[in-house]
Amino acid sequence: MASYHRVLKVFDRSIHDKSLECNYDIHPWEVLINGERWAGKVRLIGFVDVFFLMCYSADARFEKGIIIYKDDEVIRDTLQRANVDASKIKLDVVNAKEMQNDDNLPPKYFNFHSQPLDYIITSLGHEVGLKTEYPSSSLIKYEIKILKSRNKVMKKRVRRAVTQHSLMDLMQDAIRLGVISHAEMTAQLLGNFYIGSATDDAMRKYMETLGSASQPDSIALSNETS
Repeated sequence: MASYHRVLKVFDRSIHDKSLECNYDIHPWEVLINGERWAGKVRLIGFVDVFFLMCYSADARFEKGIIIYKDDEVIRDTLQRANVDASKIKLDVVNAKEMQNDDNLPPKYFNFHSQPLDYIITSLGHEVGLKTEYPSSSLIKYEIKILKSRNKVMKKRVRRAVTQHSLMDLMQDAIRLGVISHAEMTAQLLGNFYIGSATDDAMRKYMETLGSASQPDSIALSNETS
């Protein structure tokens, strides 16, 4: 059986990627996947736009795993290309109320809740392996429940791995990692702010930050660490 590193490579991912947010073992009793617990070691490998849960045995030998999509644009595109109706797989639209007030808003499906003891993530995903193509029937709704770690560093990294990145996070990604394009940043801004002064101010702040990043005396973002 191949290692989970080979499975990641199928998706053009690696634990050495700059966009890696988390690469931690999680005790099987600390994670529920659609209400089930996996037997064996479980590893959470999170990136800016997706995260993987891998079940493995000795020597990183892959047993089974899933990918969870965090980017709503990717989720919409994946559903469309696979000709899958979100309602048929019970994937709820989380911004339905906002869409009633604005016909131009696209649906959002990724949902994250931080509870006192757990993180709960609901989104689109599918099982993974060494295959490069998957049938549309493999796309299903996943609910992932992860117990919060008592380790503050691990807790922070896990949260970043399983949540969508905020505007400030995306700015940090764009500047430090180069994994977010200007177009994606603009789409994020337009998707989170109403047209008007709020958008203008955010756009101006974004452009000023990008500009200052190329200056030798540039100031780091508040959530940037060395």
